[in-house]
Amino acid sequence: MIEKKIKIKDIASLAGVSAGTIDRVLHNRGNVSLETQDKVRKILKEINYSPNLYASALASKKVLSILAVIPQYKPGDYWEKIEVGIRQGALELSNFKVNIRILYFDQYAVDSFCEIMEEAIASKPDGLLLAPSINSITKKYTQKMDSADIKYIFIDSQIEDANPLAYFGQHSFQSGYLGAKLLFAQNIEIKEMAIFSFYHEGQETNNQISLRMKGFLSYRENKNIRGKIHRASFLEDDKERNEKIMKTLFLEKTKLGAAVIFTSRAYIVAEFLEKHNIKGIALIGYDMLEKNIACLKRGTISHLIAQRPEEQSYKAIKALSDFLLFKKKANKINYVPIDILMQENIDFYNSMFCCG
Repeated sequence: MIEKKIKIKDIASLAGVSAGTIDRVLHNRGNVSLETQDKVRKILKEINYSPNLYASALASKKVLSILAVIPQYKPGDYWEKIEVGIRQGALELSNFKVNIRILYFDQYAVDSFCEIMEEAIASKPDGLLLAPSINSITKKYTQKMDSADIKYIFIDSQIEDANPLAYFGQHSFQSGYLGAKLLFAQNIEIKEMAIFSFYHEGQETNNQISLRMKGFLSYRENKNIRGKIHRASFLEDDKERNEKIMKTLFLEKTKLGAAVIFTSRAYIVAEFLEKHNIKGIALIGYDMLEKNIACLKRGTISHLIAQRPEEQSYKAIKALSDFLLFKKKANKINYVPIDILMQENIDFYNSMFCCG
């Protein structure tokens, strides 16, 4: 036997009120006395009423505004894949009244991030997808979003003491730990190694990079691995200085057997090694940039650790829209798989994901 679908007018008849009153109670729109609200909710509970949220969202006249705030990028960069996921998510929301707009900032300029975040918050969006910048600066804006009741989701890296709806991204500490395991599992003697960081002058280290570093060093400590570590910092806008650092490390320190760079710029070190015909350096890098992949295929990069950027942003957009449209909450923490790429498997790897 097929049960009759209960409609709003049926509930209104049972409660002795108008259909408009039932609609206001269902959607918490106010202008209904507490006595009437209690009466309506009691009836809803008795008849086990479940509203068709999908149909309501389709019929809604309100246009939801979602902003995505991500770094500027060049073709082939990591953030290009993040945008692919955002646009895929937006495409699947085309039946709903949801406007998704992307704002870009210079990740090596604090002022640029601040300017874009001020613009984003001032526009009063319903939701915001954010790739966090410096911890202390990002916290300032998450507090403003909390105060303005703007719902937000983090991708790529987390910020402690913030209150996002969810996080989608890699477990940064574990990816650093894995990087060390891959490096030291190779049957080579590593008496000395280099760890490279990449930053803009006067800028704090990104939280994700710090956690990868901690994970890497934790593995060394847990396995009681000895050997000297040379730490070097590249500047985003000083290629001459970066070149000098690499010459000092790789041409003068002949005991160097390995290197790791926790950003997506491993190709900078790899191309230097190729240029100077330096062999026998085990190099670990992160992210599937086109230049990184090329170096991996040539064998200059030993391993790449990837984090499915399209999947991060796609799922983040879906989670944000599901909450805004249907009040459906995602899990607070959503880690993507940590993928290990080598010369032998790179041609068979597809970082794209099922969008179903």
